Amino acid sequence: MGEFTTGILYPRKYEPKVLTALPQSRQPYFHRNVNHDWNAFFLRDEWLETHQTVQFLLQLSRHCVPLLWFHDSEENGWGFRLFDGGYEVSSATISYSLDVELAEAEFGRLFPHVDLEEGIDESDDVRQKYEEILDRVVRSDRYRREVGKGITRVRPQCFSRLVGHKQVQQIRSLFDLQLLTEVDEETGSSMLYDSVDLFKEILGIEEMVWVNYSYLASGGRE
Repeated sequence: MGEFTTGILYPRKYEPKVLTALPQSRQPYFHRNVNHDWNAFFLRDEWLETHQTVQFLLQLSRHCVPLLWFHDSEENGWGFRLFDGGYEVSSATISYSLDVELAEAEFGRLFPHVDLEEGIDESDDVRQKYEEILDRVVRSDRYRREVGKGITRVRPQCFSRLVGHKQVQQIRSLFDLQLLTEVDEETGSSMLYDSVDLFKEILGIEEMVWVNYSYLASGGRE
């Protein structure tokens, strides 16, 4: 089972305001120090699925506390939502399965009578055809458009309340679609899969790993 991390980060200087406000979330939570610069809290509503949770974060951010909801699943992808001044000012979703989804759909279109899952296990020919399609997909304009949909709301300048000018510029470079999806001809990989580590390094939140509300609630057993 791969890494599953989710939580809400904020600069440590706002700790008194956050600790005062957290009971108003009206749900169980945990609060932790991440490092010298960052704290984080973990709500039972880990995925911000309810209106009440989102409103709580918007209200807290209205009191001059920028909040960064961050999630990372090494099997599925990663992303963030940034709340500041009572608004959601920036967000991103990076999916690791887009290439596979598009390749499987294309394979099904070209070979509608072939069971891909069974064929990959039993036939070298099927496996080769699928790998060729996958290779074309990751170099296609359609794939880049689909990746681009997940970063249309990235606003690097909104991070200026969290980090310095240099880091803001690094975030801007990180979410350049061309660089994010460019395929290395030797390895066949792209920066897409390294982007979460680069994002964490830019912000200085490398310690935000293998932690979430469920894990903390279980006493670290899950």
